[in-house]
Amino acid sequence: MTDQVNPPPAVTPEDIENYFDRYEWTFSRAKDEVWQTGFRGKISSFRITISLTDTWVFFVINPFVVAPSQPENRLKLYHHLLRLNHEINLAKFGIDGDGDVFLSVELPTEGFAYSHFEDALGALCHYSDAHYCDIFNLAHGEHAETGYTSELNHDDHDQRPRTPPGES
Repeated sequence: MTDQVNPPPAVTPEDIENYFDRYEWTFSRAKDEVWQTGFRGKISSFRITISLTDTWVFFVINPFVVAPSQPENRLKLYHHLLRLNHEINLAKFGIDGDGDVFLSVELPTEGFAYSHFEDALGALCHYSDAHYCDIFNLAHGEHAETGYTSELNHDDHDQRPRTPPGES
């Protein structure tokens, strides 16, 4: 009986470092398969951690925004994040064990190429700039509102039945 040999990962740590060089971004290698980088957006600076496993490449900004200091801000914030996740592509917002908001892109290693690396970093940069202010204000402002949070002000009994998209 022969021992099964695991195939090499679809993307290697060397590939990730080559992708950083090609993207022309500075980085540091924190561990064998973990890198740190960051960027200055329009409003804030963000630190990105990239982790490589046998099956996934994770790109994460954590914390994106620290946990709300006031519990009453959580409902609006969480509602807003869930609605955003439905609207945005490639990336997703989440809440970690400390209640901090994170922004991540998770891609499979199989077939992973430079274009995926570029798309992941581009998505994090784009969505960070587009949504940081609203998310920060919802987490830490007293009276912050967005188009999504205004939905919470409607009484469910007073709403008209909604027609599914595409039907008239």
